[in-house]
Amino acid sequence: MAKADIWMPLYIGDYLADTTRLTTEQHGAYLLLIMDYWRNGPPPDDDIILCSVCRANAQSWKKLRPVMVRFFEVRDANWHHSRIDREIADAAKAKDKAVSKASKGAEARWGKHAAEQENNNAPSISSSNAPSNASSISQAMLEQCSLPSPSLNSKTKSKADATASRLPADWQPDERQIEFCSAERPDLDPMTVADRFRDYWIAVPGVKGRKTDWMATWRNWVRSERQQARASPERPKKFDPTAYVNRNKTRAKDERTIEFDQHGEPI
Repeated sequence: MAKADIWMPLYIGDYLADTTRLTTEQHGAYLLLIMDYWRNGPPPDDDIILCSVCRANAQSWKKLRPVMVRFFEVRDANWHHSRIDREIADAAKAKDKAVSKASKGAEARWGKHAAEQENNNAPSISSSNAPSNASSISQAMLEQCSLPSPSLNSKTKSKADATASRLPADWQPDERQIEFCSAERPDLDPMTVADRFRDYWIAVPGVKGRKTDWMATWRNWVRSERQQARASPERPKKFDPTAYVNRNKTRAKDERTIEFDQHGEPI
């Protein structure tokens, strides 16, 4: 008997029609029996093994056996189930058919690719078709490889990663960068922008902190930098009449406490 797949078809209508008189315990025992049948084939007519399959003890199995055996045919020292045997056979045929179809499709693709490669390598290829033929050959070779080959994008990315670098910890803007900042954003102080630029990129971890063109990164940073707030002139203080009155009272009190000598001069 062919080994069944992990799935098992269960036709609810047919199952309920055949098991309307079963109790809850009998339903459980019957489902365990047919699931074990699907995975391992017909169980042997051995009460110890059948007890184990049904998760029942000897006393419970003594009551379950006469009910369960009605769904099976005891033959050749095994319990056979005609419906499950038929479903297993149908599943095996469907699986074999699918495998055969997939194999034929794979052979057709491989044959087509081999023919294309042979035609593309023929001496009669004209120079005008060279780019398209090279593309076809490359695509065919990529599809025939057992392991995925790196794409052109991955090669470009690898080269970019190799030339990328981090911003030095002691970086200072050069003359070109200062001139660009002054011309592009006259509202900014180039050295203040450079301090924020350096502190930010030095703190960025990993690959994100590596750039292939720091001049381009500087230009983008300057363009997106927020406008610096300008110092506003100090506003005149508001007149406080209470403070004015209190100051006058203090002055009058000081004048009353001044003592004068005999010549009229304050002591």
